[in-house]
Amino acid sequence: MRRIIMFDLDGTLIDSVGGIANSVNVTRRQFGFSPLPEEKIASFTGDGARKLLERSFADVSLPCPVEEAVKKMVTNYAADPLHGTKLYPGVAEGLRQLAGAGFLLAVVSNKPQEVGEKILAGLGVSPLLCDNIGGGRFPLKPAPDAFLHVIEKHGVSKENAWIAGDNHTDIGAAQAAGIRSVFCRYGFGTIGGTAPTFSADTFADLVAVVLAGSR
Repeated sequence: MRRIIMFDLDGTLIDSVGGIANSVNVTRRQFGFSPLPEEKIASFTGDGARKLLERSFADVSLPCPVEEAVKKMVTNYAADPLHGTKLYPGVAEGLRQLAGAGFLLAVVSNKPQEVGEKILAGLGVSPLLCDNIGGGRFPLKPAPDAFLHVIEKHGVSKENAWIAGDNHTDIGAAQAAGIRSVFCRYGFGTIGGTAPTFSADTFADLVAVVLAGSR
């Protein structure tokens, strides 16, 4: 029996508020605008790079098309992907525990693919993953397409699949896909009006919930 857990990245595996805010503020400075507080930028995350940029530049007038500004922001992020970014406590150990229990592990994120790949490699967890899907390859979450692709690709049934994330986009995608979910309360996203199967206050809690629910 093949089992899989698919993780969001920001706010689930990694605390990346500092890195996201840095990429936004470097871009704002390049256009001649003052920086925004990290907490404000964190509230703009969860819906992909374009939405992040639009929200982070809503107070000013961009001197170029949005697409060009998004490309500049992603380039800035990819140039310094680990800035202010770290694994949440217990993530490395928890991923190894889940892999040891026979789970396939994957990441499905709205973060640009090239940035996510560099972060996962730099933090040393890439070898534990069977898949890593970033924004741009499929419709962004809460669309379930990327999750459904992963379970089909790896031959896992919905009954043996889990989605873990800190934002309503993750839980909404789980509901649309018919897959069990864990909402990560320790992250920086919001639950919105979604209804997760379970919730976790730490990554260790998440691991315990998945192991107990898969027996």
